[in-house]
Amino acid sequence: MNLADPEAALAKLIEFRALLVGDEHALQSRRPRRAKARRSELQPLIERIANELDPGGAARLKGKWSNSGQRITLNGAINETDRLIGILKQREDYQQILSPVGPTLAGSQLHPWVWDAAASLWDDGHHDPAVHEATKAVELRTQLKINRRDIDGKDLYAQSFSIKDPKTNESRLRFSHIDKTAQPKYWTSAHEGAMFLGMGCSQGIRNPRAHP
Repeated sequence: MNLADPEAALAKLIEFRALLVGDEHALQSRRPRRAKARRSELQPLIERIANELDPGGAARLKGKWSNSGQRITLNGAINETDRLIGILKQREDYQQILSPVGPTLAGSQLHPWVWDAAASLWDDGHHDPAVHEATKAVELRTQLKINRRDIDGKDLYAQSFSIKDPKTNESRLRFSHIDKTAQPKYWTSAHEGAMFLGMGCSQGIRNPRAHP
């Protein structure tokens, strides 16, 4: 559904339907079709909307000759407009039922460092504090791994995964399964990626909850 403003499209369809009904009543009583001018003006826009919502539906938005009634009838156009209105009114149901199914992840499937710290708060409905506790737990584990309680936040991850060689009292975290000599570019990318991911989580997730 490629409509920039579905609500505006719905309003135009409702207006168009009222015009159709008015002209259909006029046809039945053989009176002048007073809504015909405005209906003709709206027709091109309504047809474009129809092509987006119901390909082929635009062809059903015009009057047809009724052999039984020996006159033009707009019932088919009214029915098609009702159909288009229904599609728009139920668009959220369409998206929920027919949209592609993405991946899902239960909280218990998260890494234990994250979920164990967050579970009780999350289950009690305290979602922001749960996320904050999870970030603190990951930070603490990282500090313990490099034996550095003197740094935290983005600096912790910047130093932990720095591609510079470790120094005295400046330990590093390394992906042991990547051979730096055999795969230097991959090694650098992996460690810089982990560094920036940690820094981003610290600044974008941890800090806003620690300092609202």
